[in-house]
Amino acid sequence: MGSGLTMPALAVLSLAACGESRDAADLAVGVAPFEQLRGMNVAPLRSGMVRAMRRAAEPAPSAGLREQVGAYAVVFSVPGFTGDSAPWPNEEALIMAIEATRDWPSDASARSGWRTAIKELQGGLGVAPNCGLVAGPGVELEVAEWERGGDWSVSASYARGDAALTPPHAAHHSIAIRREALSVQLPRDGAPNPNLLPTWTPVSCAPGGASDSTTAQPR
Repeated sequence: MGSGLTMPALAVLSLAACGESRDAADLAVGVAPFEQLRGMNVAPLRSGMVRAMRRAAEPAPSAGLREQVGAYAVVFSVPGFTGDSAPWPNEEALIMAIEATRDWPSDASARSGWRTAIKELQGGLGVAPNCGLVAGPGVELEVAEWERGGDWSVSASYARGDAALTPPHAAHHSIAIRREALSVQLPRDGAPNPNLLPTWTPVSCAPGGASDSTTAQPR
């Protein structure tokens, strides 16, 4: 596929102002790098629109589209894109999430960056998050998550580094906006899980859960 957009993708662009409007920077208010995405309406956002608006975005097999924004690797998620049948995701594929990840040299520095992100998001949103542990084969995250209405969510997560993996995984924290919250997508720990998905275990946002300064709100 060349660098130009197809007519269907251009048609999608022309309709972007119609219907629901959710600005990326208003969903993840007050945190980098989402301020750099201000003006991006994520409600109708599709792969072709990302290519038109974010010229540095590149195809990322098994993810969707990826762009480096400052210290963050930003992924525009297109589930099912492998890169095997086409070099780019289908231009009409809906972007299901935008996740910005920053690597850190140590677990302590990554956790500190994560706690800072939680405080910034809580300050911008004015409410405390719900917190959980996400665990599964090769997955272990601590997550603080805010519901933003209309099924949208914003979350901040932390993962320890693992030097035993090939290639090694750096400690990192990430901030993500999603069309459906992780706490909704994932089964609770101990619940039926026929698809063997990672599980969500609610925890307190107090020390030992997620944040040093927040308390989980009841669902």
